[in-house]
Amino acid sequence: MRLILLDDEPLALRSLGAQLGKIDEIEIVGSFINPVEALAQAESLKPDAVFVDIDMPQLSGLEFADRLLAMDDSITVVFVTAYDDYAIKAFELNALDYLLKPVHPSRLALTVSRLQKQMVSGTVSSGLHAKPLSFKTAIQTCPCLVVEDKGGEPLSWRTVKAKELFAYMVHKRGQPVRKETLLELLWPDVDEKKGYAQMYTAIYQLRKSFKKSDLGIDLVNSGDGYLLKEDSVTIDAFEWEKELRALQELDADTEERHASVFSSYPGDYLLEHDYDWAEGERQRLRNLRYRHGLALCRYWSETNRGKEAADAYEKLLTEFPYAEEIYEALIVLYDREGYGSLAMRQYEALEIMLHSEFGEAPSEAARKLYEQLRDKQQ
Repeated sequence: MRLILLDDEPLALRSLGAQLGKIDEIEIVGSFINPVEALAQAESLKPDAVFVDIDMPQLSGLEFADRLLAMDDSITVVFVTAYDDYAIKAFELNALDYLLKPVHPSRLALTVSRLQKQMVSGTVSSGLHAKPLSFKTAIQTCPCLVVEDKGGEPLSWRTVKAKELFAYMVHKRGQPVRKETLLELLWPDVDEKKGYAQMYTAIYQLRKSFKKSDLGIDLVNSGDGYLLKEDSVTIDAFEWEKELRALQELDADTEERHASVFSSYPGDYLLEHDYDWAEGERQRLRNLRYRHGLALCRYWSETNRGKEAADAYEKLLTEFPYAEEIYEALIVLYDREGYGSLAMRQYEALEIMLHSEFGEAPSEAARKLYEQLRDKQQ
């Protein structure tokens, strides 16, 4: 196991290194008193884990860990500190453990044992460019919440409240959520004492279910609240947005990738659940979907890819049935491609939609286009 040690106190650094050096299968690949230097060399040293002091003047251990995990979140962090007040914050950063100074050999051995067990089980990757785990827990949020176990079977929920609590923790992924927030959100009309009891019961049931299924998911204590801790987990809505934001400018070279992201849209976020708190995120993701889809349709239309454009427009129309500009774009496209009757039917569908939903008529430009289409048909 390859380790980096970081502590601005040289004596403490040497002491920790000496203790670790007595343990089999441990290789200390770097010892640093300067966190900036440690960050600079981390990629070339490829550590499996780092032992880092929290209280350092130039860059705190928490900040160091945050930057290191941003480079590669497969590296395991163990904090060393003289103050146990830092423990909660340490675990918010998904630290494996924290050690109080002076570090006792038996306590250090326990931490190393945990590291070695994780290495054997595959939950700690080796090096900055290690391969991902073969299994990833899948959390589906679109259009409803489903968590699949390793056999592909959906996880069952003991209560409706437990399911919504977990959905909200997924929604706030990476952020600690205060107990008071959960109480106000899920048990607003329940007596406070009874509400807390129900919340603790729901948390217990979720933890028990996750542990039994061995999914790499847990709800850990974080100050006066909870934090969703997940190892090797994919969440459909977040994965789709990540792919979307990674796209390069749309052109002939990137068109295929854009089309793939368009076709992989998982559906509307938590659509089948009556969660008021999810509405804002649902609309935000829908807006991303709409803008990207419209840009792709227009690109295909402008590059004389009529069939691809029409198919994509029709797909968008099923998702955004009140988007007048999609109707109008299809009218123009069908007319240009020589499908006058389809263009006229599209106008008629637009007319019916606007009248029934908004009590309005199509725009003057759309009406003139329809008149031109009608004249062509006569």
